Amino acid sequence: MQPFDSPQPVRLLPEEVANQIAAGEVVERPASVLKELVENALDAGAGRIAVEVAAGGRKLIRVVDDGAGMGPDDLLMALERHATSKVSSAEELTHVGSLGFRGEALPSIAAVSRMLLRSRRAGDEAGSQARVESGTIKAVEQVGCPVGTLVEVKDLFFNTPARRKFLKSQATESGHLAGALVRLALARPEVAFRYKVGNQVTHDLPGGQDLAVRAASLLGRASAEAMVRLEEDEDPLGLEGLAGLPSLSRSAADQVYTFVNGRFVRDKVLLHAVNQAYRGLMPDNRRPVVVLHLTLDPELVDVNVHPAKTEVRFTRSQEVHDALARALRRGLSKGRGVKPSARPGVAQNAPPRPYAAPGRGPASPPPPAPSSRPDGLDRASQEGLSLPGGGTKRLQPLYTKAEELTVIGQLHGLYVLCSSPQGLVLIDQHAAHERLTYERLKAGLARGELPRQGLLSPLTMELSPGEAAWASEQADQWSRLGLELEPFGGATWAIRAVPPHLAGGDPRPAVRDLLSQMSASGLEVETPEFVETALRSLACHGSVRQGQRLKPRELEELVDQICALPAPLTCPHGRPVMLMLTRHELDRQFRRSGDGS
Repeated sequence: MQPFDSPQPVRLLPEEVANQIAAGEVVERPASVLKELVENALDAGAGRIAVEVAAGGRKLIRVVDDGAGMGPDDLLMALERHATSKVSSAEELTHVGSLGFRGEALPSIAAVSRMLLRSRRAGDEAGSQARVESGTIKAVEQVGCPVGTLVEVKDLFFNTPARRKFLKSQATESGHLAGALVRLALARPEVAFRYKVGNQVTHDLPGGQDLAVRAASLLGRASAEAMVRLEEDEDPLGLEGLAGLPSLSRSAADQVYTFVNGRFVRDKVLLHAVNQAYRGLMPDNRRPVVVLHLTLDPELVDVNVHPAKTEVRFTRSQEVHDALARALRRGLSKGRGVKPSARPGVAQNAPPRPYAAPGRGPASPPPPAPSSRPDGLDRASQEGLSLPGGGTKRLQPLYTKAEELTVIGQLHGLYVLCSSPQGLVLIDQHAAHERLTYERLKAGLARGELPRQGLLSPLTMELSPGEAAWASEQADQWSRLGLELEPFGGATWAIRAVPPHLAGGDPRPAVRDLLSQMSASGLEVETPEFVETALRSLACHGSVRQGQRLKPRELEELVDQICALPAPLTCPHGRPVMLMLTRHELDRQFRRSGDGS
C-alpha cells in the first residue's frame, strides 16, 4: 500500500466499479431489491403485482406487473444510471409524487446480479427483453409477452462475495423479504399482490381491498379486530389508517407502519409523535400496532434524503409532529374500549408530551404527578428519593444477608421495603424475580434442555409473514429452552409446550414478544449470544410484574432467595435489584445528631 500522502492520479472510476459502489447504497440486502422493483411497478400504474423469491432472495427475486410497460428504447435506457422518466429538473425534486425518481435502482441491482428484464407496452405487437450480467448487457431481443414488465434477479451478489458473505441466514433474509412485502401491500390496498416463496404461495391478496381487510390478511385477524379506524384532519396533514387499542402492543416498534403520501418511511419525528399519542394508554416500554397514512403537501416533504428513500425530512417538522400526535390521540379516543391504563405517575388522558424539533432545544418534561400520600413515599419510590433542600439522592447498592432484613411491606406493588441494621432497603420485586428465574433457567440449560410443560390442547396464534419467518428460524432453539412452536397451517402457528414459569397464563403475548425481541437483536440463532439473550428475555416474561401484590410469606421468600445469590445483585439486563438508604443518610436528612436525639 502506498503512503497516504503520496501523490495519486485523478481518474474516473471504471463503470463497473461505479455501478457496484452505487449498488452498495441502494441494494443493502434482498429485501432492498424487492422494494425497489415493486415500487417501480407501482409507479408504472400496476393493478396486480406477482412476486416470487427463492433461497431468501439469494437465488431468485422475480417481480411481474401489469403496468404501462416500456418500449425497446426505454428498456435499454432504464439500465443506465440516473435514467428516469419521473423527474426532469431540480425544481421537480421539491414535490416528488412518485415512489422512485433517482434512476439508480435497476442499474445498481443489475451490477450485482444476473438480471432478465422484459417489458411490453399496450400498443406494441411484441415486447423487448434484455439479459444483463454484472451490469453488462449480454443480449437484447424481441419476445412475445403480456403488457407490463417482468424483472428477474438471480444470484444476487454473485460477483461481490464480500457482500454476499454478510447476508444473514436464509430464514432471516426471508423474514426481511416478507416484511418488505407487508409494507408495500399495506401502502396500496387497492393493488393486488401475489407472493410466492419457493413453491408455496403465502399471500394472494385481491385488489380493491379495504385497509382493515388488508391488515387482517397481513397482520392477523386478531390484530385487525383490536384496531380502530382513523380519519382525521389537522393542518398540515390528513391522517387515515388503523390504530391498535392499548391491549394490542408489542415490545418493539416493528409494527408501527407510517406512510407519507403513499411512501413507507422510518422517521423519528413520526415515531415520537405516535409514542406520545399513546402516552398513558400503555406502559412506556411497549409500542403500539398502527398503520398510518399521512397526506401532506409534497413541498413540505423532502424525500431526496437517502438512496433507499425510507428517510424523509419535513419542512415544518414541529407542526407535523404535534398535528399527528393530536390527530392520533383524537382518533383513539373515539374507538370503543380505549381506556388509559392505571400506571403510577401518569394521569389518565394525559396530553402528549411536547416534542422539540432539531435546533429548538429540549422539550420540557411534564410536571410530576402529585403524591397520593402525605408522607411522600409514593413520589419517592418513582423518582429515587427527593430530599429536603432540593436534589435527588442516589440510593446506595446493597448486598446483605437475608437474616439481617425484616420485611416491612410492599410499595406500589413494585418495591419490597425492608429494614436492616444499616438503614432502609428497597428491593425491586420484578428485577429480583427476573434474576431468580434467569438463574434457574441457566442452571437447567447447563444440565441439558430446559423442562417444559405440555399444553392439554395447543394454543394457536396468527403470525405476520416476518414473524412466521422468525419462528421457522428460531423454533429449534426455543425447543431447547422449553418452548415448542410449530406451523399449524397458513399463517397460524401452534404452541404445544412452554417452560413451567410461563404456564398458568396465556403465553401467546410473551411468545410474540420473544420472537420480535430476538429478531431485533440481529444475533445468529446458532451463537451462544443468542441463547444468552433468549434466556434473559424468557426470564423477564415469566417474572412477577409491576403492580402484582404479593402475600407477606411470598415477600419473605423472595427476599430470602435473592439474598442467597452472589453479588453483584442485578437483573439479567443490568438494573440493580436492591438499593439502600443508609441510617446515616436518614439521620442527616431529618437533621438528627449522631446520638439519635
